[in-house]
Amino acid sequence: MASDLVSIKGTRNGLLILLDPNKDYEEIRQNLMRKMESARGFFKGANFSLYQGPNGIPIKQKNELESICRQYGLIPNADQTTPVRIISKIKKATQTSRPIISQETGGEAALMVQRSLRAGQCVTNKKHIVVLGDVNPGAEVISGGNVMVIGSCRGVIHAGAGGNRSARIIARRLNPTALSIAGERLNPETAFSGLDEYQTVRLAGEKFIFEKYNIGR
Repeated sequence: MASDLVSIKGTRNGLLILLDPNKDYEEIRQNLMRKMESARGFFKGANFSLYQGPNGIPIKQKNELESICRQYGLIPNADQTTPVRIISKIKKATQTSRPIISQETGGEAALMVQRSLRAGQCVTNKKHIVVLGDVNPGAEVISGGNVMVIGSCRGVIHAGAGGNRSARIIARRLNPTALSIAGERLNPETAFSGLDEYQTVRLAGEKFIFEKYNIGR
């Protein structure tokens, strides 16, 4: 399927752009351009690595693909001068990472936080926030739009700050200290499963709805 030509995943080292080694280069190039265009700034400011299997990518093609990503505000990882270490990192990351779903931002720009947040740290943005790591106890995320955490969520999360009732919170291992959407606070006595799976939280009237999040949809 065309959607499998290029797969974009979020890791703690930034974005991992996986290219199907069995497909024609021109198909891959066109598919990458379509993904970047449809994201409309969602990945802007994020570091990235390209990977197409152990045989690597021909330098001319690699430069062209990197140029496409740069046009949309992405930044190549600085340590790509050490191919063996990078490939090892990427192999490890592909075993544990999950795709970033750009549709969750409605095509709008999002703040990409490329690290885990520790106690005392606070990140705010008027639009969407994506954390490529964990939100640890004592850390806080305040977003005017959606919040997506590619890791454990054990801190304080506020989505839809300012009254956006359609905002959602998506996280892997959801177990926050406190959670709110559009100013509506979740009962602090709510029990979370803590399972290693993605969940989404949204408002339906005055009620919080928890659902398993299908990242493959």
